[in-house]
Amino acid sequence: MLRGVELAVADVNRRRGAGDHGLEIVVLDSAGPGIEGISQWRGMNNYQRFIADPAVIAAIGPQTSGEGRAVAALLSRADLATITPSATTFDITDPALRDHFRPGGRTVYFRTVGTDLAQGDAMARFAHARLGVRRLVLIDDGTGFGVRMALTFARRAGALGMTVLARRQIPWTEGDYRPVLRELQALDPQALYFAGEQPVGLKLARQVGDILPSVHRLAAESLYDRAFSVQAGAAADGWYVSNVAPDPSAGPGAAAWADRFRARFGDAPSSYSLTAYTALAVIAEAARRVGMRGQPVTRTRLREAIQATRLPDTPQGSVSFDGNGDLAHPVVSIYQVRSGAFHYLEAVTGTGAPPSPAETASGRP
Repeated sequence: MLRGVELAVADVNRRRGAGDHGLEIVVLDSAGPGIEGISQWRGMNNYQRFIADPAVIAAIGPQTSGEGRAVAALLSRADLATITPSATTFDITDPALRDHFRPGGRTVYFRTVGTDLAQGDAMARFAHARLGVRRLVLIDDGTGFGVRMALTFARRAGALGMTVLARRQIPWTEGDYRPVLRELQALDPQALYFAGEQPVGLKLARQVGDILPSVHRLAAESLYDRAFSVQAGAAADGWYVSNVAPDPSAGPGAAAWADRFRARFGDAPSSYSLTAYTALAVIAEAARRVGMRGQPVTRTRLREAIQATRLPDTPQGSVSFDGNGDLAHPVVSIYQVRSGAFHYLEAVTGTGAPPSPAETASGRP
């Protein structure tokens, strides 16, 4: 993601894409050692530092939805816009929760990706149409993300006529999931869908092949990460994973952009490299339009300009936002892991609707 931003800044400054303004990156990292990965506390501290710096006109991030929940209200009160290339939970931009996440009353949290609801819906469509799945089991890790994804997947699966044979929760505090997998094996499923965070998915992947070697293994975007394929090794092969972003080489514009990325960094971009590039392009275009009006680029003016931005031909396609900051036309990409690499298969549209509070509480679609 950082490389995507760096490439965008170089492009924008070279062609004066932000008008008379040069853009500079200030990088603060929320990552920490150990299983916690991204720290919400570090994320809060980072955004507080951004808010305190009057030269900061907008931000790109956060990486994770948990961090997004922690900082959304803070950003709203400060009227500082942020554009996340990767955080997919729907609740931060849900208008029903605006009082909690938008106490300032304005939309400041934007996305260049879709929400997790779209990918749960799309993966169910993929399993039905592409893989011919009719009987499956669900596993989630009990987190808010995992529960929502499992519910969204199950709702679409039921609408398509698929049978959910069982659903089980496996907490991250446990290390041996084989008893649960043997129980599910007896049901003779064609597929297993995992909804949850990467640490749990990593442990599950290392064990599922021994007990359910012939089932299709499906997962949400938490496993669309090189850390998964590297740490799981051969156990990652065969998994299908979704990502609420276009593939960086799927279209003509994206393919040319991916070639430039490789030429600069000597490595292939991820989808989030592309969505991070787009996030910076949106900020630059908003700054350019504010400057064209002869006005200083303040946080408030930039936030308003971001909301109104329409970019018809970015490398990831047409980009604009609805009134809640969500991407107007999200794309869900499906990948399969082979020999440690993520191989793009297709793009699937997914609609998805938020699970009701009653559904989330009961765990039943």
